[in-house]
Amino acid sequence: MSEIYEPDGQFLERLEWQLSSEYRRTNRLKPSSGKIAVPRRMVAITCMVGILMTGVAMIKAAEYIQDSWRKKIEIARAETEVKLKKAHLESTREMASRAEMRFSNGLVREEEYRVIQIAAKRAELDWNKSLLNLDEVKASGAAPRNELYAPEVGGRDFVSERLKIEIKEIELDLELFRSRVERLKQLVEKGLVQGDEFGLIQSEIAARKVTIDKIQKRLDLRKRFVAGEITAQEVEIKDRMTIAERNLHLAQSMVDSLSEQLKRLKTLETKGMISPLEIKQMQYALDAAQAELELATLEMDVLKKLK
Repeated sequence: MSEIYEPDGQFLERLEWQLSSEYRRTNRLKPSSGKIAVPRRMVAITCMVGILMTGVAMIKAAEYIQDSWRKKIEIARAETEVKLKKAHLESTREMASRAEMRFSNGLVREEEYRVIQIAAKRAELDWNKSLLNLDEVKASGAAPRNELYAPEVGGRDFVSERLKIEIKEIELDLELFRSRVERLKQLVEKGLVQGDEFGLIQSEIAARKVTIDKIQKRLDLRKRFVAGEITAQEVEIKDRMTIAERNLHLAQSMVDSLSEQLKRLKTLETKGMISPLEIKQMQYALDAAQAELELATLEMDVLKKLK
């Protein structure tokens, strides 16, 4: 409403008469020749309050409608994610069941069987995460938040729950890599392959362990924030520092690994066993990894100055 309504004299007279009539009717009094003494200022204030309250109610209703359609869209998106993850889970479980039968009959190698098994476990974690997201959307009416300084929703810490699922996902990677190490050891003992791949797999295992450690540190930061021990700004800086440290470690590991591979390829090139194109491709990958390393180093330097 763009203008404030100013009641005129006739309106006030009529309102006074109605108030008097209602007063007599309520108290079962005989008609009185006088009027109930209701100050006009009080009547005007009453009208103004009513008008203002109506305006506030309309604004609140508009905000509710606005929030309502947003929540409806977010819930629909989360429910769709749950359906897709559920369908993928059922599909991978069916594949894992068939693979188990074929493995027991000697028709599938153990490594292939384990890959399918782990894929089914990962699909289950993805489905659990989608259910988690749906619960948060229903409780908050907004998209899920992953910042360590995000508030709890309905007394539930969705951020920590998702981080714990991330740890389980990485543990599945470790399970797969360890299985490959065991398989590789058997092949080396039989003289079927050389042991050059051991270093690459071990570096992957080490990288996954570092990632789990960093996620655990994020969980600890989240716990301190929820307990009120640190502020949102403090937790954001510390979290960025944790992520930057992880990125720096991974980038350095990648540079070291690619450098070793490039050396081996150059040796093979001198013997005419590979083409120069493969050297160029490996060099490009190494340059990209070095760029990531420089970026991670720069980010670490900036964050250290904020501490």
